[in-house]
Amino acid sequence: MDVARSALVGATVLCIAVAATGGAMAADPVTLTVSVTDEDGDAVGGATVEAAWETDAGETGTASGTTATNGNVLLDVPEGSSVTLRVDDDTYVRNRPLRIANATESTVDLGVARSGTATLTVFDGENRTQADASVRVRDEDGRTVDRGETDDEGVYETARLERGTYEVAVVKPGYVEVEREVVAGANAAATVSIERGTTTLDVRALDDHFDPPAPIETGAIQVSSPVYDGEVSVTEGSASLTVPVNVLYTVAVVKDGYEASPERVRVGESPVTANVTAQRNAALSVTPSNERVIVGETTRVTVRNAYDEPAAGVTVEVNGEAVGETDDRGELEVPIRTAGDRTVVARDGDTASDPVTVTGVDPSEEDTGNASDDGAAGSDGDGADGGDGTTDDQNPGFGVVAALLAVLSVAVASRVRGR
Repeated sequence: MDVARSALVGATVLCIAVAATGGAMAADPVTLTVSVTDEDGDAVGGATVEAAWETDAGETGTASGTTATNGNVLLDVPEGSSVTLRVDDDTYVRNRPLRIANATESTVDLGVARSGTATLTVFDGENRTQADASVRVRDEDGRTVDRGETDDEGVYETARLERGTYEVAVVKPGYVEVEREVVAGANAAATVSIERGTTTLDVRALDDHFDPPAPIETGAIQVSSPVYDGEVSVTEGSASLTVPVNVLYTVAVVKDGYEASPERVRVGESPVTANVTAQRNAALSVTPSNERVIVGETTRVTVRNAYDEPAAGVTVEVNGEAVGETDDRGELEVPIRTAGDRTVVARDGDTASDPVTVTGVDPSEEDTGNASDDGAAGSDGDGADGGDGTTDDQNPGFGVVAALLAVLSVAVASRVRGR
C-alpha cells in the first residue's frame, strides 16, 4: 500500500512540474551565466537581466535575475532554445537585445552602455513648431532604434538609448524629409527645420472591364488626403496634378455613369505615375424581337449589359415570374401563353432592366374583329354607299359627261382661233 501511495505521489509531483514549465519536458534546462559589463569593461551590479524564449506550445517562457556585484547572474533556460536577453536598469541600456540561437551551458557576455536621450523640436520655414511630424532614429549601422511623432508643441523625446551619435530623419505630409545627426546624452536637445514641397502626380484613367484595360477618355480625376484635395479633368485618358510631397492619397475616377475603384497612392518626393480604374454602372436592357405575339407562340428577347454586350445567364421575368435565363448570345425564347399585355424584365442580382411590354394576341378574337369592321365599311345600313357608280344626287355618269363636253369646247375654240 505504501509503495502504491508513493508511486501516486510521485506521479502527481511529476504532473505539477510539467504544468509549471508549460508542458515542455522535451528539453532539459541549462544554466546561462550572464556577465554584464559597461563600455569600459567594468562589471555592472544590480542590473536586471530578462531571458525569453518560445516554448513547444507556442507560448513565451521567461526567466530573470539581478546581477551580483561581480556583474554575473545565473539564468536557467531550455537547452537548444533560442533565447533573447534584455537589460532593465535605470542607468544602463542596450539598444538591441542579445540573441542566443542555441542555448547551452555557457557564459554569456552582455555589454551595456550608459543611457541618454535627445529632445527634438521641429519647426517649419516660418519658425512655427510642427505637431505630428514623424521621427525615426537610426544607429551607425542604419538600423532603426527608435521612432515616434512630435507632440502638439512640435517636440519629441527619444527613448533611452546608448549614449552617442545618431541619424534622425524627420518628415511630415506636405514637407520634404530632413536628415541630421543628433547626440543622445544627458539632457541633450536639438532642433530640426522642415520645408514644404510639391511634386507631380500623373494619373491614367482606365476601364478595367476590358482586357487589357481601356482608357477612359473623358471625366475627371479626384485626389484627396488630409492635407490636399483636388480634381482635374481627364484629357485622352490621363491627367496631371501638382501635389504636396510625402502624402498617402486616395485617387479616383469621376465620371457620370461610372462606378470608381479608388486607389491608395503614396507620393514621395519624386514624380509618380499611377493607374486608377472604373467601370460603367451595372445596367441591363431587354429587347423583344416582336412586340405583338400570337398566343401560344414565343418571342426572342435579347438582353445586353451597360457596354451593349450580350448578357449571358440573366434571368428573364414575365409579369414578375422567371421564365428562363439568357444563353451565351444574351437571348431567350419567351413564351406568350395568354392574350393581353405582358411585362418583360431582365434581372441579374440587384440589377434590373427597364420593363418592356409584349402583347399576346388571340387569333380568334382578331378574326371576329376584322369581320365586324368589314361589314361596317361596306354599308351605312341603308345601301347609300352601295358603290353603284352614281353621284350623290343620283345622276349617273354626270361627272364624266361634263368632262367630255369641256374637252370638246376647248378643241372647237382652238380651231376657230386658228382660222
